[in-house]
Formats: sequence, C-alpha cells, structure tokens
Amino acid sequence: MIGGLAAGGAALVGRALVNRRDQGSAARAAGLQPAQDLSHLPAALQHSALWCLSDGGFERRVVHGTLARHGGDVIVTAFDLETLRERRGEWAWLPVEPPFRIAGVVSVVACEVARELPHVLLKRAGAGDELADDNALQRISHVAKSVRDGLGVARSYPAELPPTISTTPVAGMPESWRAYTTKPDFLAALLSQGLTTALAAITRRDLVIELLGGLVLVYPAAHDAPGADALADLTTTALSLVDAVLAATAHSERL
Repeated sequence: MIGGLAAGGAALVGRALVNRRDQGSAARAAGLQPAQDLSHLPAALQHSALWCLSDGGFERRVVHGTLARHGGDVIVTAFDLETLRERRGEWAWLPVEPPFRIAGVVSVVACEVARELPHVLLKRAGAGDELADDNALQRISHVAKSVRDGLGVARSYPAELPPTISTTPVAGMPESWRAYTTKPDFLAALLSQGLTTALAAITRRDLVIELLGGLVLVYPAAHDAPGADALADLTTTALSLVDAVLAATAHSERL
C-alpha cells in the first residue's frame, strides 16, 4: 500500500511538472505569461455558446497578457478547456441549423476589447458539424463513459441555446462560413467593413468565433490545439479577427 501511494504521488508530481513545462512553452510561443486560472475573465464567458456546450469545465495551460494592437490594447487569455460534460462522459451539440459539437478538450483564445458587442456566433464548416460520437476506444478508456454505456444512459444531448443567438443562419456569409445572431444589422456592418476579408483569410476548418459583451472568443470545435506553436497560431488567428472587429466597429462609431 505504501509503495502504491508513493507511486501515485510521484505520478502526480510528474504530471504537474509536465503541465508546468507545457504552460511555459505555450506562454513563450504566444508572447504571453503563465496564469493560474480564468478568474480574471469577464462573466460574459458564462453566457457564451462555448459555456453551454461545455457546461463549464476545467482549464489547463492558461497563458495571459496584454498586447498592443492598432485598434487599442487587447487583453488575451489562451487556455485548454476540459469540458465538464467530458468529465461526466457525455457531449452536447448546439441546436442551431445545422448543429455542431465541440471536443471534450478544446483550445480557446479569449480576447477582451474596449467594445460592447452583441452576441454573434460564426462557424466555419468542419468536423464538428458531423456530430460524430466518441469512438469505441474513447468510451472504453474513459470510466464515466463506460459506466454510462453499461447503464444504457445516452451519451449526447442538445445543449441549451443562448437566447442572444438565432437558430437559423444569417444570409450572405462568405463561403464555408455561417453565422447566428439576433442582431443581423450589426453583423452586416462588420462584414462590409472588413470582417469578410478577415474570414476569407482563415484556412483552419471548424473554427468558431463568438463576439459577446467585451469578449472575442476563438476556438476550433472538434479538436484542441496541441503543442505550443499550435496554441500560438490560434492566438495569432484570434488577434487578426480582433483587429478586423475593432476596425469595423471604430468605423461604425465615426459614421
């Protein structure tokens, strides 16, 4: 028993060291600093589609900092989110047309901007749209998923839909993109003032973008961004979108 406890303790220490190393590598690659948690993020995060799909969760590899941009300073937080649904052995899809799901662990870049943005959700076509169930290996190797299978409990459910986005996509989006919002005029203004160009420049499939409150959230739906460089690339993509949003909203304010 003593030997087992010692081995377990050594494994936990080793895992903590690996996590700290990965966090430091991600921070250096993205030009940010390691952070302990997400307590500094605004409450708008909890009103996002990401939060509805994940039902909350547990953050890993959190990096944070303030970066100067042409439209003003942007507070950036990048992290991996293990969803609470994943811990419970389940997953959910967002009940829009067409629906999509996110992975059990998803990489997220949250950018805080000096704007008050209505809720707009943009989704690029990709694997998350297939609503593919977890494969046999994922279920067998996960205790909660194995228990759910043994009890005959459903593994997937529709998530709650935020009341601030629509179920049907907005017309006139660039190829491979769709968008949902109850403020289509705001989205149309963004698209006409440069957001269309920024979206067209993105080649990563399955990307999700959310604007709400003072946040711009960017995350790939069905996969995380493993490795420091991948998270740094996701941060770069998020910042390019933030630049487009800030430029478009500044133009609208001048009119």
